[in-house]
Amino acid sequence: MLHRPLLRRLILVLPLVLLSLGAPSVAVAQPLRIAVSRSPLSLPLYVAQQKGYLADQGLQVTLLPCMGGYRCMRELLDGKADIATVGELPIVFNSFERSDYAIIGTIVSTTEDVKLLAHARSGIAKPLHLAGKRIGAVMGSASQYFLELYLLTVGVDPQGVTIVPLAPEQMLDALQSGKIDAAALWEPHAYLAIKALGSSALLMPNSSAYLLTFNLVVQRRHVGVRDAELTQLLRAVERAERFIQERPNEAQAILMSTLNLDQAFVDWVWPGMGYRLGLDQVLISTMEGQARWARREGHVKSGASPNFLGLLHTSPLKAVKPSAVGVGR
Repeated sequence: MLHRPLLRRLILVLPLVLLSLGAPSVAVAQPLRIAVSRSPLSLPLYVAQQKGYLADQGLQVTLLPCMGGYRCMRELLDGKADIATVGELPIVFNSFERSDYAIIGTIVSTTEDVKLLAHARSGIAKPLHLAGKRIGAVMGSASQYFLELYLLTVGVDPQGVTIVPLAPEQMLDALQSGKIDAAALWEPHAYLAIKALGSSALLMPNSSAYLLTFNLVVQRRHVGVRDAELTQLLRAVERAERFIQERPNEAQAILMSTLNLDQAFVDWVWPGMGYRLGLDQVLISTMEGQARWARREGHVKSGASPNFLGLLHTSPLKAVKPSAVGVGR
């Protein structure tokens, strides 16, 4: 019978002996790190996680919350995330300088996520009164694009207003303190600002000129290498979107619990959300228009427009839902 000290030594030495003899090693799958914007636009991923659809696909996934798709995109480009939920505008801005990422699917589209909110003290009673005012916007994001497109739509020269660069969480304080007269905010920040300002909040009439999309973007180095996982991810997302459509009350409950919001907020945003997985020409057309705008307004260096078709990686979505792919290879 072995003495305990000798047995302990054998237990410590045995793994090293096996390794020296060429014992096979087991590869540990790396989880997919997904940077997810804390927004109703990310609901398909919240549902996929909470209903177990990701686990059902055999995926190991870590959801990394971030405040806004433009920040999620930064997490992706900095190598801190493998996939990100991103509006199309941060994709456009970065595409003038790099192409080390690819779009694998659009998960939702809406004309009502970004809103223009004014403070009553500003004297803004209608859109034309925005001329000459100080307006907060998140630069390089849907907030900035929406604001400038909105101004053009209502007949106000964007050069005739002062755009104040702010983070989304800074907008409310800036409105309350008088630093800005109005703000271009996405949800849930717009709703929370309106709720906090009460009778001092004035919501500008909505414009349907801008169809915002929210997309899944992956690091280019994973394309063709982790396609099996990307396909599994899209299967889980597609299942989540069917759940949202078929069981909206339960989906709304997941949204409220995830973002710590109330039913009034859900009722506020729900009608404008189009949860549908796809990749189509509308996305390409929107990005091409945004690229022209960005060059014209001097937001990027002038030059040839990026090849947005080349940013699409359609194979995973074709494997899941061929009818959802209306463009690309």
